[in-house]
Amino acid sequence: MGDRRFDGLSPIDIRTAFGYNKPNTVRKEDGAMFHKGLSREALVDAAKRLVEESGAAAFSMRTLAEKLGVKAASLYAHIESMDALFTEVGLSALNDQKAAQLCAVQGKSRDQAVMALADSYRAFAKEHSELYRLIMQMPMGTNEALKTAAAMTAEPAMRVLADYRIREERRMHWQRVLRGVMHGFVSQEAAGYFSHYPVELEESYHLAVQCIIDGLHGEEASNE
Repeated sequence: MGDRRFDGLSPIDIRTAFGYNKPNTVRKEDGAMFHKGLSREALVDAAKRLVEESGAAAFSMRTLAEKLGVKAASLYAHIESMDALFTEVGLSALNDQKAAQLCAVQGKSRDQAVMALADSYRAFAKEHSELYRLIMQMPMGTNEALKTAAAMTAEPAMRVLADYRIREERRMHWQRVLRGVMHGFVSQEAAGYFSHYPVELEESYHLAVQCIIDGLHGEEASNE
């Protein structure tokens, strides 16, 4: 016996009832629904904005779907899971951070470039605090994602350290030291652990970075 719900409906009406003719959706052969204009890139951009607005802890796929005006199930046609989405958001944020750092050091070299890199790092962490927190805690979906993230975080520091007359292996160590100092400072600053003395935070930060610069000069001198 046929389905009496569709008695009297035209073929076009029946297709509409099943979602085939909705203006904002496209049905694939396997039955998955794709909303027009919705893509993996669009999901990542919207998720980045949500994380910046409310933080990663308050994020949900349902909230993202509401932001985009679609059903939560529609998102999984473009992204495998929330962990995968967070990995993409983190990598996108890391790319933004890397671009900001490379822009900051453009036309600069040696000590001036190191200080500009450090200032850019701290500025990004302060201006995009929720994304920065996600970067430092982001769930890596694959080893390739981890390799990509590690390369993006290391490249700006390795680039400015290339101006110093030290061996490449030592530059690898120094970029870790520089990044460790920058992250350690901005993390403690964000947590409020630098609020107990009435001295300027920026001056303390520059003092920390200057210690790195002095160490680089010392290593150059030892190589002469």
